[in-house]
Amino acid sequence: MPENSTENLTPKSEPGAGEVRSFGGPALIRLLRPHQWSKNLLVFAAAIFANELFIPRSASLAALAFVTFCLASSAVYIVNDIMDAEVDRQHPVKRSRPIAAGEIGVGLAIWLAAALALAALGLALTINVPFTIAITTYMTLVLFYSIAGKHIVIFDTMLVAVGFVLRAVGGALAIQVPSSEWFILCTFFAALFLALSKRRAEMISQDGGAAGHRAVIGEYSESGLATYTSTAIAATVITYSLYAIDSAPLFPLLPLTVPFVLFAVFRYHHLVETAGFGERPEEVFLHDRTFQVCVVAFLALSMTAIYLEI
Repeated sequence: MPENSTENLTPKSEPGAGEVRSFGGPALIRLLRPHQWSKNLLVFAAAIFANELFIPRSASLAALAFVTFCLASSAVYIVNDIMDAEVDRQHPVKRSRPIAAGEIGVGLAIWLAAALALAALGLALTINVPFTIAITTYMTLVLFYSIAGKHIVIFDTMLVAVGFVLRAVGGALAIQVPSSEWFILCTFFAALFLALSKRRAEMISQDGGAAGHRAVIGEYSESGLATYTSTAIAATVITYSLYAIDSAPLFPLLPLTVPFVLFAVFRYHHLVETAGFGERPEEVFLHDRTFQVCVVAFLALSMTAIYLEI
Protein backbone atom coordinates (compact mmCIF):
# COMPACT_ATOMS: atom_id res chain seq x y z
CA MET A 1 0.00 0.00 0.00
CA PRO A 2 1.44 3.39 -0.92
CA GLU A 3 2.21 5.40 2.18
CA ASN A 4 0.67 8.63 0.97
CA SER A 5 -2.37 7.35 -0.85
CA THR A 6 -5.88 6.57 0.33
CA GLU A 7 -6.92 4.70 -2.79
CA ASN A 8 -6.50 1.26 -1.27
CA LEU A 9 -7.74 2.17 2.19
CA THR A 10 -10.98 0.26 2.42
CA PRO A 11 -12.50 -0.28 5.86
CA LYS A 12 -13.04 -3.93 6.58
CA SER A 13 -16.39 -4.92 7.98
CA GLU A 14 -17.01 -7.72 10.43
CA PRO A 15 -18.15 -11.12 9.16
CA GLY A 16 -21.82 -11.33 8.40
CA ALA A 17 -24.38 -13.15 10.45
CA GLY A 18 -24.51 -15.95 7.93
CA GLU A 19 -20.98 -17.07 8.64
CA VAL A 20 -20.38 -20.00 10.96
CA ARG A 21 -19.18 -18.94 14.39
CA SER A 22 -18.15 -21.08 17.32
CA PHE A 23 -20.04 -20.94 20.60
CA GLY A 24 -18.49 -20.53 24.04
CA GLY A 25 -15.14 -18.83 24.50
CA PRO A 26 -14.80 -16.94 21.22
CA ALA A 27 -18.34 -15.56 21.47
CA LEU A 28 -17.82 -14.52 25.08
CA ILE A 29 -14.59 -12.79 24.17
CA ARG A 30 -16.25 -10.92 21.30
CA LEU A 31 -19.05 -9.93 23.67
CA LEU A 32 -16.49 -8.07 25.81
CA ARG A 33 -15.32 -6.07 22.75
CA PRO A 34 -11.60 -6.21 23.60
CA HIS A 35 -10.83 -4.24 20.42
CA GLN A 36 -12.47 -1.26 22.15
CA TRP A 37 -10.13 -1.41 25.14
CA SER A 38 -7.58 0.69 23.28
CA LYS A 39 -9.74 3.72 24.16
CA ASN A 40 -8.90 3.14 27.80
CA LEU A 41 -5.20 3.77 27.16
CA LEU A 42 -6.15 7.40 27.72
CA VAL A 43 -5.83 6.76 31.47
CA PHE A 44 -2.04 6.72 30.98
CA ALA A 45 -2.07 10.31 29.68
CA ALA A 46 -1.90 11.79 33.17
CA ALA A 47 1.13 9.68 34.09
CA ILE A 48 2.86 10.53 30.82
CA PHE A 49 2.32 14.29 30.91
CA ALA A 50 2.94 14.52 34.66
CA ASN A 51 6.38 12.97 34.16
CA GLU A 52 5.44 9.97 36.31
CA LEU A 53 5.17 7.17 33.78
CA PHE A 54 8.44 5.61 34.95
CA ILE A 55 7.71 5.96 38.64
CA PRO A 56 6.79 2.39 39.69
CA ARG A 57 3.90 3.33 41.97
CA SER A 58 2.30 5.69 39.44
CA ALA A 59 2.79 3.23 36.58
CA SER A 60 1.21 0.43 38.64
CA LEU A 61 -1.79 2.56 39.60
CA ALA A 62 -2.27 3.68 35.99
CA ALA A 63 -2.16 0.04 34.86
CA LEU A 64 -4.78 -0.89 37.48
CA ALA A 65 -6.91 2.04 36.32
CA PHE A 66 -6.63 0.78 32.74
CA VAL A 67 -7.77 -2.72 33.74
CA THR A 68 -10.63 -1.23 35.76
CA PHE A 69 -11.86 0.82 32.80
CA CYS A 70 -11.63 -2.27 30.57
CA LEU A 71 -13.85 -4.23 32.97
CA ALA A 72 -16.29 -1.33 33.30
CA SER A 73 -16.48 -0.63 29.57
CA SER A 74 -17.08 -4.30 28.77
CA ALA A 75 -19.89 -4.38 31.34
CA VAL A 76 -21.71 -1.44 29.79
CA TYR A 77 -21.06 -2.70 26.25
CA ILE A 78 -22.86 -5.92 27.18
CA VAL A 79 -25.83 -3.97 28.56
CA ASN A 80 -25.92 -1.93 25.36
CA ASP A 81 -25.89 -5.10 23.23
CA ILE A 82 -28.74 -6.57 25.28
CA MET A 83 -30.87 -3.46 24.78
CA ASP A 84 -30.04 -3.16 21.08
CA ALA A 85 -30.30 -6.85 20.17
CA GLU A 86 -33.49 -6.54 18.12
CA VAL A 87 -32.29 -3.45 16.26
CA ASP A 88 -28.81 -4.94 15.71
CA ARG A 89 -30.36 -7.92 13.91
CA GLN A 90 -31.46 -5.52 11.17
CA HIS A 91 -27.94 -4.10 10.71
CA PRO A 92 -25.62 -5.71 8.11
CA VAL A 93 -22.62 -5.69 10.48
CA LYS A 94 -23.98 -5.49 14.02
CA ARG A 95 -26.21 -8.52 13.47
CA SER A 96 -23.10 -10.66 13.98
CA ARG A 97 -22.72 -9.50 17.58
CA PRO A 98 -23.03 -12.52 19.93
CA ILE A 99 -26.35 -11.57 21.55
CA ALA A 100 -28.00 -10.42 18.33
CA ALA A 101 -26.78 -13.57 16.57
CA GLY A 102 -28.14 -15.78 19.36
CA GLU A 103 -24.73 -17.11 20.37
CA ILE A 104 -25.01 -15.75 23.92
CA GLY A 105 -28.21 -15.86 25.94
CA VAL A 106 -29.57 -12.72 27.58
CA GLY A 107 -29.50 -14.32 31.03
CA LEU A 108 -25.81 -15.19 30.81
CA ALA A 109 -25.05 -11.74 29.42
CA ILE A 110 -26.80 -10.03 32.36
CA TRP A 111 -24.84 -12.09 34.89
CA LEU A 112 -21.58 -11.40 33.09
CA ALA A 113 -22.25 -7.65 32.93
CA ALA A 114 -23.05 -7.57 36.66
CA ALA A 115 -19.91 -9.54 37.50
CA LEU A 116 -17.71 -7.23 35.42
CA ALA A 117 -19.26 -4.11 36.95
CA LEU A 118 -18.73 -5.42 40.49
CA ALA A 119 -15.16 -6.42 39.66
CA ALA A 120 -14.51 -2.93 38.28
CA LEU A 121 -15.88 -1.27 41.42
CA GLY A 122 -13.93 -3.61 43.67
CA LEU A 123 -10.68 -2.96 41.83
CA ALA A 124 -11.39 0.80 41.80
CA LEU A 125 -11.72 0.79 45.59
CA THR A 126 -8.23 -0.67 45.90
CA ILE A 127 -6.91 2.43 44.09
CA ASN A 128 -8.74 5.23 45.92
CA VAL A 129 -12.20 6.69 46.52
CA PRO A 130 -11.99 9.58 44.00
CA PHE A 131 -11.11 7.11 41.22
CA THR A 132 -14.02 4.89 42.33
CA ILE A 133 -16.34 7.88 41.94
CA ALA A 134 -14.94 8.46 38.44
CA ILE A 135 -15.47 4.84 37.37
CA THR A 136 -19.00 4.83 38.85
CA THR A 137 -19.78 8.06 37.02
CA TYR A 138 -18.43 6.55 33.79
CA MET A 139 -20.63 3.45 34.01
CA THR A 140 -23.68 5.54 34.92
CA LEU A 141 -23.01 7.88 32.01
CA VAL A 142 -22.66 5.06 29.48
CA LEU A 143 -25.79 3.35 30.79
CA PHE A 144 -27.71 6.61 30.39
CA TYR A 145 -26.27 6.89 26.88
CA SER A 146 -27.48 3.38 26.05
CA ILE A 147 -30.95 3.97 27.46
CA ALA A 148 -31.74 7.50 26.30
CA GLY A 149 -28.75 9.67 25.44
CA LYS A 150 -27.91 8.07 22.12
CA HIS A 151 -31.33 9.00 20.79
CA ILE A 152 -30.83 12.75 21.29
CA VAL A 153 -29.15 14.43 18.32
CA ILE A 154 -25.88 16.29 19.12
CA PHE A 155 -26.21 15.38 22.80
CA ASP A 156 -25.29 11.79 21.86
CA THR A 157 -21.86 12.83 20.60
CA MET A 158 -21.28 15.07 23.61
CA LEU A 159 -21.94 12.16 25.96
CA VAL A 160 -19.36 10.07 24.09
CA ALA A 161 -16.85 12.91 24.51
CA VAL A 162 -17.53 13.13 28.25
CA GLY A 163 -16.80 9.42 28.51
CA PHE A 164 -13.29 10.07 27.18
CA VAL A 165 -12.84 12.96 29.60
CA LEU A 166 -13.70 10.63 32.49
CA ARG A 167 -10.97 8.25 31.32
CA ALA A 168 -8.41 11.07 31.30
CA VAL A 169 -9.55 12.47 34.65
CA GLY A 170 -9.73 8.96 36.09
CA GLY A 171 -6.09 8.39 35.19
CA ALA A 172 -5.13 11.58 37.02
CA LEU A 173 -7.20 10.66 40.06
CA ALA A 174 -5.65 7.20 40.19
CA ILE A 175 -2.11 8.55 40.54
CA GLN A 176 -3.27 11.67 42.42
CA VAL A 177 -1.88 14.37 40.15
CA PRO A 178 -3.73 17.57 39.14
CA SER A 179 -5.49 17.66 35.78
CA SER A 180 -4.73 20.50 33.38
CA GLU A 181 -7.89 22.37 32.42
CA TRP A 182 -6.59 22.83 28.87
CA PHE A 183 -5.81 19.12 28.53
CA ILE A 184 -9.28 18.18 29.76
CA LEU A 185 -10.87 20.54 27.25
CA CYS A 186 -8.64 19.20 24.50
CA THR A 187 -9.67 15.64 25.37
CA PHE A 188 -13.33 16.62 25.21
CA PHE A 189 -13.08 18.35 21.85
CA ALA A 190 -10.89 15.63 20.31
CA ALA A 191 -13.37 12.96 21.42
CA LEU A 192 -16.25 15.09 20.13
CA PHE A 193 -14.45 15.31 16.78
CA LEU A 194 -14.15 11.50 16.67
CA ALA A 195 -17.82 11.04 17.59
CA LEU A 196 -18.98 13.51 14.94
CA SER A 197 -16.70 11.84 12.40
CA LYS A 198 -18.34 8.53 13.24
CA ARG A 199 -21.77 10.01 12.56
CA ARG A 200 -20.45 11.39 9.28
CA ALA A 201 -18.97 8.01 8.32
CA GLU A 202 -22.24 6.27 9.17
CA MET A 203 -24.10 8.65 6.87
CA ILE A 204 -21.59 8.07 4.07
CA SER A 205 -21.46 4.27 4.38
CA GLN A 206 -25.25 3.90 4.50
CA ASP A 207 -25.90 6.64 1.94
CA GLY A 208 -28.60 8.00 4.16
CA GLY A 209 -30.01 4.58 4.99
CA ALA A 210 -28.42 4.56 8.44
CA ALA A 211 -31.45 6.39 9.70
CA GLY A 212 -33.38 3.17 9.33
CA HIS A 213 -31.10 1.52 11.88
CA ARG A 214 -30.56 4.42 14.28
CA ALA A 215 -33.13 7.19 14.01
CA VAL A 216 -30.79 9.79 15.50
CA ILE A 217 -28.47 9.57 12.49
CA GLY A 218 -31.35 10.61 10.27
CA GLU A 219 -31.72 13.77 12.33
CA TYR A 220 -28.24 14.95 11.38
CA SER A 221 -27.65 16.82 8.15
CA GLU A 222 -24.46 16.84 6.09
CA SER A 223 -24.10 20.61 6.37
CA GLY A 224 -24.73 20.53 10.09
CA LEU A 225 -22.18 17.78 10.68
CA ALA A 226 -19.65 19.68 8.58
CA THR A 227 -20.12 22.76 10.77
CA TYR A 228 -19.96 20.81 14.03
CA THR A 229 -16.88 18.90 12.90
CA SER A 230 -15.06 22.05 11.83
CA THR A 231 -15.80 23.59 15.22
CA ALA A 232 -14.51 20.50 17.04
CA ILE A 233 -11.34 20.46 14.91
CA ALA A 234 -10.60 24.10 15.65
CA ALA A 235 -11.31 23.68 19.37
CA THR A 236 -9.10 20.57 19.57
CA VAL A 237 -6.10 22.27 18.00
CA ILE A 238 -6.56 25.52 19.96
CA THR A 239 -6.95 23.86 23.36
CA TYR A 240 -3.99 21.54 22.76
CA SER A 241 -1.90 24.51 21.65
CA LEU A 242 -2.82 26.38 24.82
CA TYR A 243 -1.98 23.30 26.89
CA ALA A 244 1.42 22.98 25.18
CA ILE A 245 2.18 26.69 25.63
CA ASP A 246 1.04 26.58 29.25
CA SER A 247 3.43 23.65 29.82
CA ALA A 248 6.36 25.30 28.02
CA PRO A 249 8.02 26.64 31.19
CA LEU A 250 8.48 23.03 32.34
CA PHE A 251 8.77 21.36 28.93
CA PRO A 252 10.14 23.86 26.36
CA LEU A 253 9.92 21.44 23.43
CA LEU A 254 6.26 20.53 23.94
CA PRO A 255 4.88 23.35 21.74
CA LEU A 256 6.74 21.70 18.84
CA THR A 257 4.19 18.87 18.99
CA VAL A 258 1.35 21.18 17.92
CA PRO A 259 1.93 20.75 14.13
CA PHE A 260 1.73 16.96 14.58
CA VAL A 261 -1.62 17.28 16.33
CA LEU A 262 -2.88 19.57 13.57
CA PHE A 263 -1.74 17.17 10.84
CA ALA A 264 -3.21 14.12 12.63
CA VAL A 265 -6.60 15.79 12.99
CA PHE A 266 -6.63 16.94 9.37
CA ARG A 267 -5.44 13.54 8.13
CA TYR A 268 -8.13 11.72 10.09
CA HIS A 269 -10.81 14.04 8.74
CA HIS A 270 -9.47 13.52 5.22
CA LEU A 271 -9.70 9.72 5.60
CA VAL A 272 -13.26 9.95 6.89
CA GLU A 273 -14.30 12.04 3.92
CA THR A 274 -12.39 10.20 1.17
CA ALA A 275 -11.76 6.63 2.33
CA GLY A 276 -14.86 5.85 4.38
CA PHE A 277 -13.14 5.56 7.75
CA GLY A 278 -14.65 6.85 10.96
CA GLU A 279 -17.14 4.20 12.07
CA ARG A 280 -14.25 2.32 13.68
CA PRO A 281 -11.54 4.89 14.53
CA GLU A 282 -8.94 2.23 15.35
CA GLU A 283 -8.86 1.25 11.68
CA VAL A 284 -7.31 4.58 10.74
CA PHE A 285 -4.24 3.82 12.81
CA LEU A 286 -4.13 0.20 11.65
CA HIS A 287 -4.40 0.92 7.92
CA ASP A 288 -2.95 4.35 7.18
CA ARG A 289 0.87 4.45 7.25
CA THR A 290 1.00 8.24 7.15
CA PHE A 291 -1.21 8.52 10.22
CA GLN A 292 0.90 5.91 11.99
CA VAL A 293 4.10 7.85 11.33
CA CYS A 294 2.49 11.08 12.57
CA VAL A 295 1.31 9.51 15.83
CA VAL A 296 4.65 7.83 16.50
CA ALA A 297 6.50 11.09 15.80
CA PHE A 298 4.16 12.97 18.13
CA LEU A 299 4.70 10.44 20.92
CA ALA A 300 8.47 10.41 20.41
CA LEU A 301 8.71 14.21 20.50
CA SER A 302 6.36 14.43 23.50
CA MET A 303 8.37 11.87 25.45
CA THR A 304 11.58 13.69 24.55
CA ALA A 305 10.14 17.02 25.66
CA ILE A 306 8.83 15.67 28.95
CA TYR A 307 11.37 13.08 30.04
CA LEU A 308 14.65 14.39 28.67
CA GLU A 309 13.80 17.88 29.90
CA ILE A 310 15.73 19.57 27.12
